[in-house]
Amino acid sequence: MTGCQHDLTGARRVRPGGTPTRTAGDASDDERRQWLAVGMTDWSRLRDIYGSAAGVPALLDEAASVSDWDAPVWQELWSRLCHQGTVAPASYEALPTLARIAGTRGDVAVDPALFLASAIIASTDGPLHRAEVRRLHATHIDGLRPVAEHKLGLVRARVDVLYALGVVAALDGSVWQRGLTGLADEEIELDCRSCGEHLYLEPADGRLVMTTDADLVDADGSVHPADPAQLGPAETRLVGLCRAHDHAEVETELLQLFGRTRCPSCGAELTLAD
Repeated sequence: MTGCQHDLTGARRVRPGGTPTRTAGDASDDERRQWLAVGMTDWSRLRDIYGSAAGVPALLDEAASVSDWDAPVWQELWSRLCHQGTVAPASYEALPTLARIAGTRGDVAVDPALFLASAIIASTDGPLHRAEVRRLHATHIDGLRPVAEHKLGLVRARVDVLYALGVVAALDGSVWQRGLTGLADEEIELDCRSCGEHLYLEPADGRLVMTTDADLVDADGSVHPADPAQLGPAETRLVGLCRAHDHAEVETELLQLFGRTRCPSCGAELTLAD
């Protein structure tokens, strides 16, 4: 992947740029009225990450015609609305506009509008509880799900597929959103619930291996893949999307992510879902 990407927690990631498609000016009369709804909010009374959100509407208006992740306008929006996973009141207010932007350009494979919206929805570091955000924006989340699923038919690179699945998981409220992002970045860490040892899940020769040292990978810590017939609803949905869009390599990785292993320090059985 090339370029700059933010994952669902707001951190910088590497990614390809997109190609602008529809803009607010191309929308129908009904859609234009929805675009203008952002002007009904008194943004000067809202706070973004750094202070007054008065400048956010202009940024959103500019971003509507830009799908390049490296564009300054998207960098600024990520910084002000979802900085390293932290969100602010203005972040929630921007969700309807971000959802509309994403909904107008379905053929942009990796769309910053979709990723930013899902990152805000998935955030656990903001003034509202995530469940409340999901309740208030249920309509927007429902509208974004088919957009996110459609993207899985447009991406082919492994990392892009994992990020796209992460967006789906974020919109679903799945526990696997962070795990999918971590798998894409090869940065999955957790603490053993039995002994407290800090652990790393590392790729090695096509397998995932649990270790206490990211630089020392022992094959004895290999993850035992989950049985597809015994997956829960969330896991079944993600595996099913891989199959539907012919992402066999990623499907194999998911079954490992959903599997079981043992703590290399104390021997306790571990699952990432825990």
